Amino acid sequence: MALILVVDDEPDLLALLVEQLQALGHEVAVAHDGAEGLREATARRPDLLLTDVIMPFMDGPEMLEKLRAQPETRDIPVIALTALTDSRTRARLSSLGVERFLPKPYTLRELAAHIIAAVSPA
Repeated sequence: MALILVVDDEPDLLALLVEQLQALGHEVAVAHDGAEGLREATARRPDLLLTDVIMPFMDGPEMLEKLRAQPETRDIPVIALTALTDSRTRARLSSLGVERFLPKPYTLRELAAHIIAAVSPA
């Protein structure tokens, strides 16, 4: 299965995501904010990045801008996990290469479907 980096500042949601992703058979790395996510993505080069949008220290969009600027991380697929579903937020994230959005709250079935679509070859 895939190595998935989960970036989220909410400890309970992070723990739930780790549990769900491992139950789906994935290897999981975690980061608690965008700055840590940037470091982990650069070091581990995951198959998929699952990130929150609003976080302390460095938010999701800023982290993605920095990841997209590095050749070794620019093509990592990203799923934005967020309660923000407005068109402005989606447009900004889309401009940073986010193709999939998973609104909070989500179901395990939705999570699994988004992951399969994101990591499957086109």
